[in-house]
Amino acid sequence: MKKLFALTLAALMAAGTTTVAFAANEGVYIDPADDYYVLGSDNRAKAAEADDEYEGGDKLVIPVRVYKDDVSDGEYVAGDDTDLGFLTYTSDYDRNVTVRADWKVGKDLGAEVDVDWVNYSKVAIGTPDSQIMSVIITLPENETTKVEDLAGTIRVGRTSSAAKKGPAFDLEVSFFSDATLTNTPNFDGGNLPTGSTGIVTFDKEAGEIDIDFDDIATFTVDVDGQGKLNLAWNTDFDKEFGAMYDYANLHFFNFEGTPAFNKTGTMMVYADKDTFIYEATEDGAKEIDATYDEDYEAWVFKTRKLTSYVVSDVELTDKTVTEDNSSSTTDGGKDNPDTGR
Repeated sequence: MKKLFALTLAALMAAGTTTVAFAANEGVYIDPADDYYVLGSDNRAKAAEADDEYEGGDKLVIPVRVYKDDVSDGEYVAGDDTDLGFLTYTSDYDRNVTVRADWKVGKDLGAEVDVDWVNYSKVAIGTPDSQIMSVIITLPENETTKVEDLAGTIRVGRTSSAAKKGPAFDLEVSFFSDATLTNTPNFDGGNLPTGSTGIVTFDKEAGEIDIDFDDIATFTVDVDGQGKLNLAWNTDFDKEFGAMYDYANLHFFNFEGTPAFNKTGTMMVYADKDTFIYEATEDGAKEIDATYDEDYEAWVFKTRKLTSYVVSDVELTDKTVTEDNSSSTTDGGKDNPDTGR
């Protein structure tokens, strides 16, 4: 009996030793060829689409894989090490995972990166177990009206040191404050209405186009090679600005994301000829080098960056300094009276 017990104990110890040895020779990694997914409101992953619009608070997930470190260098190398598949909930692998994110763009935005179990039952991912350990990236809240970019690399490992090695998953996404804004793809000119315009991408063959902002303004610009821009705009009254000039009747034309085009274009803001036009800044009215075109019944000026503008029925006190390279006077027409030209 004692001999049988001793043999049984020896077998158990040997089995335990084998398990420990395997665990020490196994690690985790993210395959750069894998896709990232979006965590839905039902806490299940869904495929990320090319035209998805993300906003602050959205969660992106990347499944974690396990590998056998055949060359014992603590780093997964395709061809040298054995891929053991995804780290699923029903597997017997060590569940300890450390994640490391190196952001090249958006480092100061405060994106949260963590690991946890994610349900992939809504997507075909190649494993019968839908629960997979995953990296979870929570996009930071975007309190601005600008498009924010987040780009960098994600790695995982059993330890912080191991997470500095191995394959790097490249992640690059853009997000903004309100994902309900309409995405306008392949835009080649025409009207961009207020309240429903957001991120705009341009037709590669468009060249010079006219962009109408309802009956408020028209911007003519060459969009050859132009990347996407947030062209959301409104005519909301700026109360703080209005308080500085309570003697004037003011009409605002605001670009929420202050988009900057690659090339200088011509802006026409439609208004009566006995009005005055300025850039509306937080410090007050700023001169615009504009002239009035009586044929178009509009104030005309050159610019690359679209900001906030105000049309006044009386001359306003200029509280800022005009930048020499921000605009230029167009040919002919009436000068903006506040400029003294």
